[in-house]
Amino acid sequence: MLVWHFFHHFIFSKRAGSLIRRISWLSVIAITLSVSAFFIVLFVMSGMNKSIQSRLMALEPHLYVTVPAFSQTSLLEGHPVYQRIKENQDNKAYLFETQDIIIRTQDGQFRGATARGVSSESLSFMIDKLHELDHAKMAKNVSDVYTWEKDELPGAGEVVMGIDLARSLGVFEGDMITIIPPETLLMSMGEAPSFEKVKLRKIISTNLADLDSQFIFYHRGVTLARLSQSAGVSRGIEVWTPNGNNVDSLQKNLEKFDGVQVENWMQRNSALFYALKLEKISIGIFLTLAGLIAGSSILTVLALLLLQKRRDIAILRTIGLSGAQTVKVFTQLGAILAGTGIVAGTIFGVGLSLYIEKFPINVLPDIYYDSQIPAYVDWKLVIVVLVFSAI
Repeated sequence: MLVWHFFHHFIFSKRAGSLIRRISWLSVIAITLSVSAFFIVLFVMSGMNKSIQSRLMALEPHLYVTVPAFSQTSLLEGHPVYQRIKENQDNKAYLFETQDIIIRTQDGQFRGATARGVSSESLSFMIDKLHELDHAKMAKNVSDVYTWEKDELPGAGEVVMGIDLARSLGVFEGDMITIIPPETLLMSMGEAPSFEKVKLRKIISTNLADLDSQFIFYHRGVTLARLSQSAGVSRGIEVWTPNGNNVDSLQKNLEKFDGVQVENWMQRNSALFYALKLEKISIGIFLTLAGLIAGSSILTVLALLLLQKRRDIAILRTIGLSGAQTVKVFTQLGAILAGTGIVAGTIFGVGLSLYIEKFPINVLPDIYYDSQIPAYVDWKLVIVVLVFSAI
């Protein structure tokens, strides 16, 4: 009761003096803003990371299974690992082949890319996933978003290209492009390089940088048959599970087969996830330092209070309040002042983050892969921040 009495009469009353009142209000406001900014920025970053992760899980196969000893894709269907994957009817497995290529346009533009050959069932599955993401995101209509329908699957001599790769090459749907394997660059003069001319059937936008800027897709076994024996071709099985977050058990099970290599979607994108995590930690540290700087203004309030209330402190000491108890009282005054800003900042920051989580904001220009600003409120982080703030 004594601490609350001092808090009311020594800090925010007219007796406290205008200087102490103003600095106290500024301190509370600064702490409120710093805590709010901490929560909002970190939760927005968590929302963006979750958006990237969900899009990766939807468009990136959860497991890549390769058997280097098998040089023909069709032989993989008889491998025991393929049968083990198909034991669970919820798993979807498709054979694929991939290779690095060089793309040459009719205008003489060159660009390196990755060609991915899959079945029509795999392409149809990818189209369904793209439609699910677009409907779930409820994004605003953008003129350069290329929708993809199942009647636009590439046929013989046709490919599908990511929108960023198409822009860098300056090609449009219906253009003819030449696909060249990289090993032809090492051929001696006089040797005829192998290549294949294909038609650009469709330009797609997946909102994933790697897919949009590096990949072309074609019907395996129908297109790029001349390049199927290139040295850089790798073949395997792409696996989609009901829940991409729980692939460790299946991965360990498949790795028991001899000569089988398994890589999950998190391992393939480990560099991206590490960069996002490091960015989040770095920003969190700087925001924490900003909060500590704002909180240090409490020391100014207490120092001024001690200077102005020396007579009141002397009276308290006279009536029996010890030196340790006096220090404790003023320490608690500072804790209450800081706690007011922390609670207010938590309520405002978490409340605004919850609103953004429910209603993502469309304010970013169309040059970004995702025009929305999402948020994801992690209640564990809220508790941890409150505990450390109290300490």
